Amino acid sequence: MGLIGPGKTSANNTAEIVVQRYTEEARRALYFARHEAQRRREMTVTVADLLSGISVEENSRAVRIGHLKDNAFYLRWLSGLPASPSQVAPNHDGHPDLDHVARKAIACALLEADYDREYWIDTDHLLRGLLRFHNTANFALLKTELSLDAARKASRHDRKAFPPHKTPNMKVINYLVRKHAALWLPPLLSAACYLYILLQSVDSSVLRFAH
Repeated sequence: MGLIGPGKTSANNTAEIVVQRYTEEARRALYFARHEAQRRREMTVTVADLLSGISVEENSRAVRIGHLKDNAFYLRWLSGLPASPSQVAPNHDGHPDLDHVARKAIACALLEADYDREYWIDTDHLLRGLLRFHNTANFALLKTELSLDAARKASRHDRKAFPPHKTPNMKVINYLVRKHAALWLPPLLSAACYLYILLQSVDSSVLRFAH
């Protein structure tokens, strides 16, 4: 086993924390997505598989806000999947990984959770991740008249009605504090310096006027 440098250790820790942020429902959705790809003997998981995985469970947040069960057949057809899930036993010899488009959708799901200022990455964030950029799943969802703005609004209402049951631990809270401090501290310091310089120039002008 090779040595891991400081940079890699930090990246691994961050990745571990991000994985911990997924709700059980979101983790199951990702499992169902991989299962969908395995049944088709595919080597990669696509955004269509992600949409299928998100749509499996009856009462997930994504299913509620996107009415995914009502449009299940239509969504599969539009995203390029068979009309119904394959009955072929999944191929467990391979372990399909996310393709580059699906990876982008997963990254967008993280951004959507941060947009909500939510710690937990839930199935509605996975759904909204698909809606953030052009892809086959995005096309299918838009055909059902579900836009990103509509999904965000529905998420807010659903989260009020069904709040998350878990709370993040201190390790994760410290990570989020550091993340937001790194994001907001530099512009705040710049604004403070600008304000100080501005006040100094105003004071100098007042003194000159008084003399």
